[in-house]
Amino acid sequence: MEPKQVRIAGVQGFYGDSPMGALAVALAGAADYLVHDALAELTLSILQKDRQRHPDAGYARDLDILAQHVMPIAFSKGMKIVASSGGLNPAGAARKVAGILRSKGLKQIRIACITGDDVRDRIPELLAAGEPAANLDTGEPLNPDAYPITHANVYTGAASVAQALDQGADLVLAGRIADPCLTLGILLHEFGWKLGPEGLSQADLDRLGSGILIGHLLECGGQASGGNSYAEWPMPYSISNLGYPIASVSSDGSAVFSILDGQGGKMSRNTLREQLLYEIHDPAAYITPDVTADFTGVTMEDLAPNRVRVQGARGRARPERLKLTLGRMEGYLTDQFFFFSWPYAYEKAQKFIQAAQEIWKRLPIRLDRTEFSLIGVNAMHGAAAPVPDAAWLAELNEIGVRVAIQHRDERAGKTALQAITCLALNGPPGLVSVPGWGHAAREQLSLWPALIPRSFVQERIDWMSPADLQPAEGL
Repeated sequence: MEPKQVRIAGVQGFYGDSPMGALAVALAGAADYLVHDALAELTLSILQKDRQRHPDAGYARDLDILAQHVMPIAFSKGMKIVASSGGLNPAGAARKVAGILRSKGLKQIRIACITGDDVRDRIPELLAAGEPAANLDTGEPLNPDAYPITHANVYTGAASVAQALDQGADLVLAGRIADPCLTLGILLHEFGWKLGPEGLSQADLDRLGSGILIGHLLECGGQASGGNSYAEWPMPYSISNLGYPIASVSSDGSAVFSILDGQGGKMSRNTLREQLLYEIHDPAAYITPDVTADFTGVTMEDLAPNRVRVQGARGRARPERLKLTLGRMEGYLTDQFFFFSWPYAYEKAQKFIQAAQEIWKRLPIRLDRTEFSLIGVNAMHGAAAPVPDAAWLAELNEIGVRVAIQHRDERAGKTALQAITCLALNGPPGLVSVPGWGHAAREQLSLWPALIPRSFVQERIDWMSPADLQPAEGL
């Protein structure tokens, strides 16, 4: 008897990803599940700013497009959808999607809303229990009075996804579930794999490790199928219609990865092994909420064009502490771009930077940090980028300078930029600026990573159906 298989498509790698890959898979009926991975640390800060402006916001707003154009097709073909698009407000996301689906006549879709990862209101309780929530990078204990905490979310695992699917969910909307655990939850449901933590054999742990491997390869969408690739450079294929990865997973944890015929991109051992190492701190011990995965024995075999067999992950016991990411309001950022033309473009930029620094020293305002980046020279890598030799710099046709200012007083950045407006005429010749001197200050929400006991986190599943809403509700 052939082992049971399930087809899972990774159709979103980040908030704002194109919906066209998901639409293509849905139209082709090429998967049993669509997985939308919408979150990252930066995304949570973006969603927090949305929530500060509108309390009902805080979820990935591209859900509107997915609910309008992708979900109806997917549901009509019997597909189920698992997404972390709920962000900081899974309940709000569920209401929004339910309203759109109701307007399309899809009233019986069962939506599971997973919450519990948001622990912002429980930080005082955590600290009172003697947990320092020490910063993983610096070891510094959390001081809740140093800066206002804007959001705090724990990376949770696959259990609630599996439970929701076991109970008949058509759509699972979650918050900060760890990226590969979205897929692992599907596999637990489909294959009845044991999650533990007690009573797991090595074979059970290896299956969990395999689920994490498959979820990790799917989680960045088109990055697994030729996007953003050095391994396949110069990327001799179309990237305007990239095919997103589809994993046909067997109950033993092996999988064959493919893309739809006729789409761009490439599914190969090269693209998958590049994704395998993406954001992996230790391939021998990739720590996730449900298992510590070992990828060092993974094998990838090209079976045919755009078909790759993947297997060989192992598993060890899960960690007893979960990762917490806090956002803290640490001030504002104001920035502006300036450009200088040939001749002497580099020397002009240096003269401008010197003048700006001297002017700011005379101002009666506090600037916590100022930074000047040379576009085309060191704007991406900063001090790690060597400055080219003098002959190269002398031949530059043009150079840009990004001025960035971090400050506590919301008005200080604009004041600082206004103070160097005079350099338009007083400074080096050939200066051009982006229109609008003194852009509005942007809040700076810093990241504070920590570990906390998993016993502190209590997940919950709430249920919603479009039929539960009034006709206008959620729209």
